[in-house]
Amino acid sequence: MYRLLLVISLFLFLATSCSDDSANLPPVEERVKEAISALRNELTAPANGWRLEYQPTEESGTFLILMKFTPDGNVNIQSDVPDSNGYFFNQTITYRIDNALGLELIFETYAVFHHLFELDQATFGAEFEFLYKRKENENLIFESINDTSNPTQLTFVPAGANDASEFARTLSENLVKFKLSHPQIFGTIAPTQQLILNDRNISVFWTIDLDKRNLVAEFAGIGTTRDDVLANNRITLNKSSKFTFANGQLVLDTPISFVLNSQSHTISKLTLSDFSLTGPDLCASGVNNIEPKYTGQTSGLGNVTLVNSMLSNRGNDFSKTVYTVNAFFLFDNQGNSLQETGSISTQLPGTSGFVLFYGVPLVDPSIPIYSVGFIMDNGEIYVREYQPTTTAVNLFKINLLNQYYYSATPPAGTEQALQEITDELFAGGEFYAFDLPGNSVKVFRLYNPCNQYEFFLVP
Repeated sequence: MYRLLLVISLFLFLATSCSDDSANLPPVEERVKEAISALRNELTAPANGWRLEYQPTEESGTFLILMKFTPDGNVNIQSDVPDSNGYFFNQTITYRIDNALGLELIFETYAVFHHLFELDQATFGAEFEFLYKRKENENLIFESINDTSNPTQLTFVPAGANDASEFARTLSENLVKFKLSHPQIFGTIAPTQQLILNDRNISVFWTIDLDKRNLVAEFAGIGTTRDDVLANNRITLNKSSKFTFANGQLVLDTPISFVLNSQSHTISKLTLSDFSLTGPDLCASGVNNIEPKYTGQTSGLGNVTLVNSMLSNRGNDFSKTVYTVNAFFLFDNQGNSLQETGSISTQLPGTSGFVLFYGVPLVDPSIPIYSVGFIMDNGEIYVREYQPTTTAVNLFKINLLNQYYYSATPPAGTEQALQEITDELFAGGEFYAFDLPGNSVKVFRLYNPCNQYEFFLVP
């Protein structure tokens, strides 16, 4: 009985104590308000604001972002993201601190975080809402809210008075000019740059993603021009690296090293200083397209030149076979289908398909194994013969011949129409093939740098 009374007394004591503690706690709303106020005080405390080296995903490079918060709900954000004519270089927007999953920092007005979020139709992995986790020494630690696994961690570090001097805005602005500027159907072609090591007579070709700040060095060759490289030995590199811009330099996270021409070469960063629009025309026959050019240096390798190129391993498996496609998928430099509004619709009505016979024996021996033309609605085939002159990497050069072949007698005027349309498509006599990624069926995108036309072929 004594033990029972002791247990009951202890229970009543604990229950009364817990009740008293709960009664003394501030209401939930007040505690949330205090937590929000405390985080706002932390955000507004540093004299020079915060420095963030933002890496949205493991595959992307780093973006330097400086932020200075004010108690009235505004934040000044500086970055080196050059899009929209420098709109994201310096912005003042609104922010708020919410409490849902925890303390959340939300950038309300459209800014650099929102721009990065929207890349690749909002699949890139960047965010503009972050969950506050903790304070470590002077740093504030946040995490991305919407990452389902392995959330991105952001470390806000008190900024120094001169951190803004690290931005390489001129460099990032000029590199944007290396992007192809005309409309491109089904996604853009990421530019290939030719990095010329002038003092070593070596060129490196890499595909660069200037939005996500990563690149793939595809191959290297001896020579400083396209034709020199094609005429000499080349080696496959297939080396990838993320990069950042800092102090006027393009800095690789992973240096690119290789051996060529009995020499070792390592590229870790580029100091690019002199920019002009005097780069070599992507159309070898010369149509005076304005192309960018950067010159500078790289440590240990001397003087460098960076120019645009179309040579890429992304289409080096374009090989001999028969290629076809619906005639709709032939586009001019404005992104208009030649079948809907262009020369095919006006000069060769009744066209249903496009065909490229590339060096394989055909069932119909009257059709040359090297010929290009159209399949008509009635199933007839009209083609023009060509002579291939160069096939290297993803470059395909041809010489159109004035020889025409038909599976049946065509209507009057067909030969002239066929000549004019194929002359238009293959102006300059060359195109570059690129794999079109993300398809269950193999598709090649063919790009003509002389007229900026593009069309698509299925083997």
